[in-house]
Amino acid sequence: MSGWNLPGLIRVAALLGAILSLHVSGAVAAETGKVHVMQSLTEADNERTVDLRVGESVRLTLPENATTGYRWAVDRLDRDVVEEAGSEPHPSRGAIGSGGNVTFDFTAKKAGSGEIALKYWRHFEGDGSIVKRFSFRLNVQP
Repeated sequence: MSGWNLPGLIRVAALLGAILSLHVSGAVAAETGKVHVMQSLTEADNERTVDLRVGESVRLTLPENATTGYRWAVDRLDRDVVEEAGSEPHPSRGAIGSGGNVTFDFTAKKAGSGEIALKYWRHFEGDGSIVKRFSFRLNVQP
């Protein structure tokens, strides 16, 4: 293996992996004939209306400091029109106890209108601990 070094091999392997990933995801998109679209919302989009087509998604990113016990949770969701596709916390890389963000993904599954509402609360203290709310409406087209 003269002429090759480990960092160079790692870069080549990473590049090949990225190319293969793009090729596979492109092949799946070409095979299904559908392009997956994801809109992004933040705290500034509270009470906004979002237009989607069936199969498209929206990602909501909100600030959260789970170390205080406060977490965002879905309060209401029109399950006939939309489904929750998952959520994931993204803690800050700063000092211990510092905040971060949480993302929620929702996918439109049927034409219609619906509302998604979230609450920022301490679940172990009940609804009396709600300090913030966030909501948005979905208009889903076929």
